[in-house]
Amino acid sequence: MTDRYQELLAEIHRHNYLYHTLDRPVISDREYDLLMEELLAWEAAHPDRIDPNSPSRKVGGELLSGLTRVRHAVALQSLDNSYSPEDVRAFDRRIHSAGLDPTYVVECKIDGLSVALSYREGRFYQGLTRGDGFEGEDVTANLRTVVDLPLVLQEPRDMILRAEVYLPKAGFAKINEEREMQGLATFANPRNAAAGSLRQLDSRLAAERRLHIFLFEVLESDRAYETHEEKLRDLKALGFPVAEYKMAEDIEQALEAVQLLGKKRHELPYEMDGAVIKVNESLLREELSETSKAPRWAVAFKYAAQQEESEVLGVRWSVGRTGVVTPTALLDPIELSGSVVSRASLHNEEYIQEKDIRLHDRVLVEKAGDIIPQVVRVLLEKRPDHSERVEIPKHCPACGSVLVRLEEEAAIRCVNAQCPAKLQRSLEHFVSREAMNIEGLGEKNLAFLIEQGMIKKSTDIYHLSKYAEELKEMKGWGEKSVEKLLEQIEASKERDLSRFINALGIENVGRVAASDLARNMGTMDRLRRAGEEDLLAIEGFGPRTADSVLQFLHNEKNEELLDEFSRLGIPKAAQERKVASDIFSGKTFVITGTLPAKRSEVRDALVSHGAKVSGSVSSKTDYLLAGEEAGSKLTRAQQLGIEILDWQDYLRLIGEEK
Repeated sequence: MTDRYQELLAEIHRHNYLYHTLDRPVISDREYDLLMEELLAWEAAHPDRIDPNSPSRKVGGELLSGLTRVRHAVALQSLDNSYSPEDVRAFDRRIHSAGLDPTYVVECKIDGLSVALSYREGRFYQGLTRGDGFEGEDVTANLRTVVDLPLVLQEPRDMILRAEVYLPKAGFAKINEEREMQGLATFANPRNAAAGSLRQLDSRLAAERRLHIFLFEVLESDRAYETHEEKLRDLKALGFPVAEYKMAEDIEQALEAVQLLGKKRHELPYEMDGAVIKVNESLLREELSETSKAPRWAVAFKYAAQQEESEVLGVRWSVGRTGVVTPTALLDPIELSGSVVSRASLHNEEYIQEKDIRLHDRVLVEKAGDIIPQVVRVLLEKRPDHSERVEIPKHCPACGSVLVRLEEEAAIRCVNAQCPAKLQRSLEHFVSREAMNIEGLGEKNLAFLIEQGMIKKSTDIYHLSKYAEELKEMKGWGEKSVEKLLEQIEASKERDLSRFINALGIENVGRVAASDLARNMGTMDRLRRAGEEDLLAIEGFGPRTADSVLQFLHNEKNEELLDEFSRLGIPKAAQERKVASDIFSGKTFVITGTLPAKRSEVRDALVSHGAKVSGSVSSKTDYLLAGEEAGSKLTRAQQLGIEILDWQDYLRLIGEEK
């Protein structure tokens, strides 16, 4: 590795520590981006020399064929639960009956997915899910994408640690909103969402979910600790995020701390479902030991989920941007987790039928992840005689079109392209911050402009200037707000191809997939000419995503829309990929087996030398790059007489052999 590459690694790791751990950034976002761009350019040109803990791993990119089960070096035990102060006092009495008099540490119990992390010489080496406590799944690639997990520590330490991976409440709400609009089943709570994200086979999808982590235990270390508090302080000093905790001299102080933390939990940006009370002194922990299931020196106190009773007054059906029609229960207002709730999610028709929810039923409502109210149970013993079954709509509530149910979907959809509700939702997505980022076109303003007939499709946004004088005279607008809006619209023409593809709202194409499409295609014209083989050649793209893209691009109305955008000069082309050479120009590669470098990095290196990389072997394939344990692709290539390259052949061809 070159000195400059090592300098970049050290510098970016330091800035990540300053930003994520100390909240004290010393450079601007642009300066940080320039460092990352230099790092990525070096790694694209030297795929065989990439440090596995490079900050570039945070964006994901590794596609796994399956999750490998690995035995834990130290068993990951669970905790005994308590549900009342008396349970906690009984735990304390058992400790004192052994002649011990401990102090306690009281920690937030984060509702996430428990993992074990291994560091060697201060570098993140491996991460496993808890599994059954003795064996877990290897999720190292996905853990590298966790936003605030340091991949290189401030000191060269050897450690095995326990942590909780979680999804913040805001991220949970956003994911469920997107899944609902796509007709997918929503996650019941942030924990399920975090677990599902961490177990993705494509680390880019895990990266897109923006998972976070809290460290809570040192299982093995090259350093001895007299107390648990020392461990937590050491973890913080090394750059790890540690959840809030409180010290207690005795069990009554510990119970006070449990209550104090509990009062704050609804204000926290993450889900906290309890508190953990731990003996602080290491020697006392050793004396207390553990059972086969749990340590005797710790107990979890579980907060009761707040539920309130209400009446279902009605059900409102609304239309999302993809046409999915979802039900919401209208409730007799109740106070729940510090706010007044008058609506609750019913998810879809199946959910209503499974729980047999009816109008005028008395139901229990709770907040999923303390953020989204949902009906969790019908109080059948209180069902009134005048209860009515919920009528499932056959026609769109917005446009009256016949609703359809697509195969393998729980959702019902409006397929009318002219549906005003779909237009409203799709335009809200088009102008959103992660898409074209047009401030001033919020929900109310869009609804008004649609109602006035000024916007009938997304391209109409770029013709609003012809209504400028008319708008200035309308109530709630005014000259300054109209001029500012037009400036924002004009500025959005400079958004890059990645944002534009995301803005189009293609099903199964989120920010990461949009970025991949832009990076691989370069221009909208090339994307529109792309076939299935071109899309499947993109690392991580499967048949479902490719089919969604092709269906969108070949829809007659969408073709007209894209033509109009092209005439408007939208979008701005993605930055051209840096070309290392043209030695593989016109050549098609297929990669198979396990290689010494990440497959996505090898693919990028080949493309930088002019190659096209395909996902399947055919008569058009020029080379097969075969790693260890190559399977059917190798057999197929041999049958077709295709030239087979091993890793050394590949390095020799691109001039990188050491």
